[in-house]
Amino acid sequence: MVTAMDMAMIFKAKISRPVSGAILYCLSSIAFAQQATSGAAGGGSGFAATSASAPQSPLSSASETANQGRDWFIKPRVSLTETLTDNVSVNRVNNGKQSDLITEIAPGIHVEARTARLKAYLDYSLRGQMYAKNSDHNQTQNALNAFGTFEAVDKWLFIDFSGFISQQAISAFGAQSPSNSTINNNSTETATYRLSPYIRGQIGGLVEYLLRYNLSTTRSDAAIVSDTNISEWTGQLRGGTPFQSLKWTMDGSQQSTDYSRGRDTDATRIRLMLTYAVLPQFKISASGGQESNNYVSLGQESHVNYGYGFDWNPTERTQISAFKERRFFGDGHNISLSHRFPRSSIRFTDTRDVSVLPNQNTSIGLGTVYDLYFQIYSNIAPYASMTPGALKDAAVANAVNTLLAQGGISPNTQVTSSFLTSRASIQRRQDLTLVLTGVRNSITFVANRTENQSVLAATASNDDFSQSTLVRQQGLSINLSHRLSELSNLNAVVSRQESQGSSSVTGNSNLKTTTTTYLINASTKLGAKTTGSLSARRSEFDSTINPYTENALLGTVSLVF
Repeated sequence: MVTAMDMAMIFKAKISRPVSGAILYCLSSIAFAQQATSGAAGGGSGFAATSASAPQSPLSSASETANQGRDWFIKPRVSLTETLTDNVSVNRVNNGKQSDLITEIAPGIHVEARTARLKAYLDYSLRGQMYAKNSDHNQTQNALNAFGTFEAVDKWLFIDFSGFISQQAISAFGAQSPSNSTINNNSTETATYRLSPYIRGQIGGLVEYLLRYNLSTTRSDAAIVSDTNISEWTGQLRGGTPFQSLKWTMDGSQQSTDYSRGRDTDATRIRLMLTYAVLPQFKISASGGQESNNYVSLGQESHVNYGYGFDWNPTERTQISAFKERRFFGDGHNISLSHRFPRSSIRFTDTRDVSVLPNQNTSIGLGTVYDLYFQIYSNIAPYASMTPGALKDAAVANAVNTLLAQGGISPNTQVTSSFLTSRASIQRRQDLTLVLTGVRNSITFVANRTENQSVLAATASNDDFSQSTLVRQQGLSINLSHRLSELSNLNAVVSRQESQGSSSVTGNSNLKTTTTTYLINASTKLGAKTTGSLSARRSEFDSTINPYTENALLGTVSLVF
């Protein structure tokens, strides 16, 4: 029996210093911006005005619509979840499979700033988890999703900031958790914070310029995992030519990456790109430049790079682009295809580039249900046509949160997982997304594949690359949603992910794991601000080291103030 005293002890637990710093950092940034904005001439809400001009999501609730004109939007919440699982430690049947009742209390807060100078989004929750039979594992977990842009000097100096905290798998080949509430030594809390000031403008009305500095840090609770600090300068010049259809762009970058448990790397790059509009809907491009780095060797090595590609927009609903580039590691590329139908959309992306962090080439990792839908909604109407930035991210986040709340789906439900590394790698990532929507039914299909290859003269021995020079992951997720009534919804999620490690030299596979998860959920509104849901889950993990199965029943009550 979980007592009130147990509950109090959980929430008295010490929150890690990086987490506290992130929260204070985001809130102080918002407070500072608010002071600066209050004295700005004109006032008003640039955030809200821009939102009003964009198509509104059919998922937006009436309360959200009513609050669009406000400069600040604050919404506290709290949820209670009871989970009955037959394998709380995700162990194999013959080696300690144990049932348990998990009580989770999760207070949270949602904050948006929509002022003339500050566009910011912050969603934070603190999850206190108490185990009826394994009380020594009682814990708190942080979940943070924050980002924003502050216009420090009118139309010239801007400051982007972001903070993300989530539970991440340490190894792709260790036990994968079906939920953040299970007890798993292969999972750790990971936080990433980023601060990025930049300036932009024009020179003589002819050349556009952009100069940006990025400073990011990644911290994990697990001692075996490397902390990562990245410092990067990027610059860009863009202009036209006497030929109206011919444009040019010159960009450069310098990046330094510091691994606490790995070898530091440095990379610089400069590139000139020419773009010619054959037709208003069809453009071709070519690039050439030079890069220098110490990825492959202990010292700096210089390499010439060149590439070519095209952008084709045959209709307002269809976008196709492809770019291939010769790099120091071989051929890199960026391919994107998307099309929107009246009630459906399809999108495919394929990238190959250097990655100093897992899933660096995507805005957000495909790990949880929330991450999955964030990627989907970022690329469908009306959000696909929005300018990238805090405004678009906040609109997408609101739509996803509304969808999951209406469906009673936990945003933290694991779909696929990445792994943490202590070195740079060559990453190829492919994603296919298909969304079908009807009056009462919707189907979401997501397939993804990643291939990470270590190419470094690295000394780290604490990640998956110490066992395999090539790590492949491929996953598939299908989500079906049915609206039973105006108040109730039924959802089903099926996901499967396979991780495989091998030697890039011999091609022999020496590690392989497969994770399959089934989830069915029924939810209903219990009141104007209260939602209840019931879920059933089954997880199957296949591995030569620790295969397991897990079955669980979940009940959740959520209250939004």
